[in-house]
Amino acid sequence: MTKVKIGVAGAGVFGNNHSNKVKGDNRAELVGIFDLDLNRAQELAAKHDCQAFGSLDELLPLVDALVVATPASAHGGVALAALEAGKHCLVEKPLSATPESADNLVAIATSKKLVLQAGHQERYIFKAMGLLDVKDVPKYFEAYRIGLPSQRGADVSATFDLMVHDIDLAGLLFHSEPESIKSDCLAGPINRPDAIIAEITYKNGGKAKLMASRAADERKRTTLIEYENGKIEIDYIARTFNDTTGFGLHQDFAERIKDPMQQATSDFISAILGEIPVQVSGVDAAKAVKIARLVDDACHK
Repeated sequence: MTKVKIGVAGAGVFGNNHSNKVKGDNRAELVGIFDLDLNRAQELAAKHDCQAFGSLDELLPLVDALVVATPASAHGGVALAALEAGKHCLVEKPLSATPESADNLVAIATSKKLVLQAGHQERYIFKAMGLLDVKDVPKYFEAYRIGLPSQRGADVSATFDLMVHDIDLAGLLFHSEPESIKSDCLAGPINRPDAIIAEITYKNGGKAKLMASRAADERKRTTLIEYENGKIEIDYIARTFNDTTGFGLHQDFAERIKDPMQQATSDFISAILGEIPVQVSGVDAAKAVKIARLVDDACHK
């Protein structure tokens, strides 16, 4: 079997995680790791027994696909170079730091018939719960994604770094576009908040309250989804799942999807091989980027 040759851009924590997942799929070959800091690339490449590259232009001719796990502000530029070189791309969230760049990536991937998949791995958790099979549309969606002070992802706002996950998930359930957005900066500079809260009203009447922070004293990771006939309350840290909807959701979701990133990698490779459609499309990821930008633009203290 001819293996899909994959490179990883970014030698940080996520670059290491994605390298592990590529190596964990026997249909793929991890060719090399690129980072502007060649020493970091060499260190990670030695760990994964592959080549190190300090230049993306040197890596791209050797691969069929690229996983983009650089800092978020570089996602758009790195993915653009790969797509223009005719390479399939799996891009960590956010797809890009600007809506214009995200739309451009989608257009190029479409015109070149390339796979463009986004790293919204938390969709796999909702799928394992059975939420994506529910036909009813919720009335209300509330999510808290709160962590301790961190510089990881600090090159973009907490909206793009963290809240973009819940923006994507809320959009999946509401099946509607935002009608109005209100947001407040709770910590950090207003042009790049470290903590932010947003209220989104959708055109179908649904409402979402989303909070993201990388500047808190303690962690909180919860989701509340209210339907006409009941509600779902999930506490990811306490590992509790309360459901009064009667939809027959799966409380054992963590057992059903033990490694969302590995599944996403598998789906990326399957899409490249033409076995399945792209599971987390660039189109959907670009929508999340647009809403994230609107949240930041609406922000005030």
